[in-house]
Amino acid sequence: MSTITLATTKGGAGKTTTAQMIIGAIHRLGYTIGVIDCDENKTLSRWLNNTSKMAVETSVVLDESQVVKEIQKFQRKYDCVIVDTPAGYHQSTIFAMGCSDLVLIPLQLSYGDVTEADKTYRLVKSTARMAGKEIKARLVYTDYVPKTKIAKKVRKAVDDLCLPALKTRLHHLVAYKDLTFTGNVPKKGTAGAQGQLLVQEIRKLGCLSFMDNQDEQSVVVPFKEAS
Repeated sequence: MSTITLATTKGGAGKTTTAQMIIGAIHRLGYTIGVIDCDENKTLSRWLNNTSKMAVETSVVLDESQVVKEIQKFQRKYDCVIVDTPAGYHQSTIFAMGCSDLVLIPLQLSYGDVTEADKTYRLVKSTARMAGKEIKARLVYTDYVPKTKIAKKVRKAVDDLCLPALKTRLHHLVAYKDLTFTGNVPKKGTAGAQGQLLVQEIRKLGCLSFMDNQDEQSVVVPFKEAS
């Protein structure tokens, strides 16, 4: 059982897209997934219930006092639990972080995203100290445009703050927008490869323990990652 929380103090950073790609890649491997949506917008749960064809149980939890109880219930039922949290500072986000093996912090190419990613990362570390446990945290670039000056500036700002980021980046691709209409998480092409690479990188962090006995999936990357 593994629990991954998507969190950021900034709205519109790509939490839902990141969650969709992780869910799609893990579901495709035959593992069971439960999704807890603590965001009052309910974007992820609505997509799973109304658009996606994946068999994934969702639970909308807007009462912060019920977050830990619901996560623990899902942890007993599923290989992987994905928790989507509201943007900003909320007690439900701290509770979710405290139950997690990994917190992913999406950010796009702006100075504001870097600032809020730094705040979120420090919130994870504070929560880990309070909980008396290790909680891994990684930034993940979304809507990323390689070989641009702004990409270089944002990466430098992240490095200057000593924030750990995943090597896998979700590029600015139509496929990520299209899945919100079709419900189909990309299997092929650049987007499909990035989704697979994202899961494999999370696995190498030791945050997908249910996959320990499975041979690493071969991933055909149709592009050369550029900075």
